[in-house]
Amino acid sequence: MSRLNVFADGSWLFKACGPEKALAGATEWPSKSFRLDFAKLNNALLSHAKSHRACCDELGDLYISTSIFALPDDFDEWPTEYDSVTSDDIDRTRRNVESRQSFVDGAVGAGYRDDAVYRPRMKGWILDQLRVGRYHEKQVDATVVALLVRSAITGPNDVHVVITGDADVLPAIRVAYPEYSRNVFVATTHPDELLAERRQTSFSLSNFDFEIPPYYLQDHAAEVLDGANVYTCAHCHKIFARPNAIPVTARPCCKPCHEKRT
Repeated sequence: MSRLNVFADGSWLFKACGPEKALAGATEWPSKSFRLDFAKLNNALLSHAKSHRACCDELGDLYISTSIFALPDDFDEWPTEYDSVTSDDIDRTRRNVESRQSFVDGAVGAGYRDDAVYRPRMKGWILDQLRVGRYHEKQVDATVVALLVRSAITGPNDVHVVITGDADVLPAIRVAYPEYSRNVFVATTHPDELLAERRQTSFSLSNFDFEIPPYYLQDHAAEVLDGANVYTCAHCHKIFARPNAIPVTARPCCKPCHEKRT
């Protein structure tokens, strides 16, 4: 008997669920964020692990690592104190913090530990780097690496999955696998459906010689989308969720396709 230990790079996963990204592209509204259900994700990953390691039949340690900025009390006053800061910067940052917190709350609700969630205090130089897309959360990468290696050493018979699309974790995977455990796999996005600049990273992760094949998130989008009633459109094959079940005699149809038909 063995357990499945999950290590989620929450910063990467949050972005992967964003508008126009791989997961959102599988839904009826690609311009909106993908609503990930972490409990469904856990079950899907466990099913994938069990299909390759029959003895893996329960969840073990669940970690999500990311950073959520702690905003100073006078954050709303920054535009009047600093020439480079605008009210749009303030609003955008607050929305991002709220969205990330909601994302982490969803993970915690599904059993993930928040020990590895960092809350760095917002600084002026950080805001400058965020504005131009140059801020990188190195602490998150290092934490995912450390957790994976520790888990592989202490639980070599368990199965360990890393949810990431960041090539920075490759050295850790090479240390953990197969030196300490051969029961390691990645959950990532498929390289065939990524933007060119991100394709190589995903290919590197996917092309690693694992005994357990990668779990491609967008191939299982219907399994992990939040909602009690999830369907695949009979016309465009996009997935969608509805609060009420569609009658079994009706063909599922997403809103964009329905609008085209009326």
